[in-house]
Amino acid sequence: MNKILTTSTIVIFLLLMSISLNAQTKDMPNALGFKVLFLDYYTPNSSPAAATLDDISNGFEFSYNRYLNNYLDFTVPVRFGVIDLPNDIDNKSLIGLDALLKAKYYKEGNVVAPYIYAGGGFASEDTNSGYFQIPAGIGFNFHAWKRAAINTQLGYRFSPTEDKNTLELGLGFIVNLGPLDPNERDKDRDGIPDAQDSCPNEKGSKLAGGCPDRDGDGAPDMTDKCPDVPGPDNGCPESEEAKVDADGDGVPDAEDDCPTEAGTVENKGCPEIDKSADADGDGVPDVSDDCPTEAGTLATRGCPDGDGDGVANKDDLCPTEAGLAALNGCPDSDNDGVANRNDNCPSTPGLAQFNGCPDTDNDGVADPNDKCPTTAGAAENFGCPQIRQDEREALALATRAIRFETGKATLKTSSYTVLDKVASILQRYPNYRVSIAGHTDSVGDSGKNLRLSEERAKSCFNYLLSKGLDASKISFIGYGETQPISSNSTKEGRRLNRRVEFNLYLE
Repeated sequence: MNKILTTSTIVIFLLLMSISLNAQTKDMPNALGFKVLFLDYYTPNSSPAAATLDDISNGFEFSYNRYLNNYLDFTVPVRFGVIDLPNDIDNKSLIGLDALLKAKYYKEGNVVAPYIYAGGGFASEDTNSGYFQIPAGIGFNFHAWKRAAINTQLGYRFSPTEDKNTLELGLGFIVNLGPLDPNERDKDRDGIPDAQDSCPNEKGSKLAGGCPDRDGDGAPDMTDKCPDVPGPDNGCPESEEAKVDADGDGVPDAEDDCPTEAGTVENKGCPEIDKSADADGDGVPDVSDDCPTEAGTLATRGCPDGDGDGVANKDDLCPTEAGLAALNGCPDSDNDGVANRNDNCPSTPGLAQFNGCPDTDNDGVADPNDKCPTTAGAAENFGCPQIRQDEREALALATRAIRFETGKATLKTSSYTVLDKVASILQRYPNYRVSIAGHTDSVGDSGKNLRLSEERAKSCFNYLLSKGLDASKISFIGYGETQPISSNSTKEGRRLNRRVEFNLYLE
């Protein structure tokens, strides 16, 4: 239910944010799609009762979409999911491939584009031999951007194979591939297409051909001799005003680098400079001094250098600590090229991509965040190796295969082989911890059942210790009859409830 609500919320939000509409056309005929699937195998297969939310399984779909004409599209979806069949204890994985034709209705400017679809498909469960299906249904594309559409689809999949008919709901998106129409590109977003914009990388006005124009007189700032005063003559009010000389030095203000100080024509209107002047007395003449009012050093072009590292205070990101010029004056204690101020591991050489921290096992997860820092693993698993599927299945089998003497916590000898297999798996994953949980059926006194379940879990714990496993990595607990996985009203249900579970986790 939470998945459905979350997906619906995202769809509604994107629709509200949409500002421009487009669909697949002959100019952009190719598109890729993705959908989350909700699969119902109960309702269409004559189940004793209609499906509940707990009976709905999940999957997802990647698709290639090809525009054929204004009324037809061709789609090839690849589907992955889980099959939840009535009276089937173990869910099965699903992979499928379809070929579909979509008959659509779309009118330029419409937000919603409905369609119907039908075709053929092939599905396989747990990589075993497959079976044929005929999918058909309806869908809607909600066009959100020039390249994208939100997609929802409801369909029925008929199969001649028993119990394989399916109702499915899909929610996802479609993204068009290929360049936009050149007449629609507008990199600077000033409302003027790049093909008509003389300054495509700077926001401007239509009057100035898409270039900046501060005074709005139609003359672009780059050619406007009076960019802050509107006028028709080269952007100036009148040609005579361009000759105004406010400081009276014979250089018109439009050409005067120092329009408020009288200077010389040779200096472009600026006064002559005394090349020997040294206002701060630091031995660096003002003409060469980057900090003429602050005493500094020759090495820092007359600017102060408080920590004496050769980097002027004005350029020094660490002005009170001597550092390296290459790091803007900041120190690097572990010499890894990452300044201490940005280094999360300042005393251990590391990599810039991990903010100065090392990655000992080179698995792309920095040691401080790696729960298995010396063993390469997956980033999504905190840098630890994933437990193999066959080993997960072996642990699940152990839950059903471990046997005890009736009413006792004494292991039957047939359980030793199963526990040996569990021990060998745990030894291959030394960074994982394991919790052993004992469970019983509801026959007898609940207090005695609770004690019996804990004693049975402890028997498994002691056996694993005898195989050399670290006691600090193993814990055990008993739940008695409080967590059944089947009904206690049948013999088979009670058998399933009497179990010991092994749960591996990272701490």
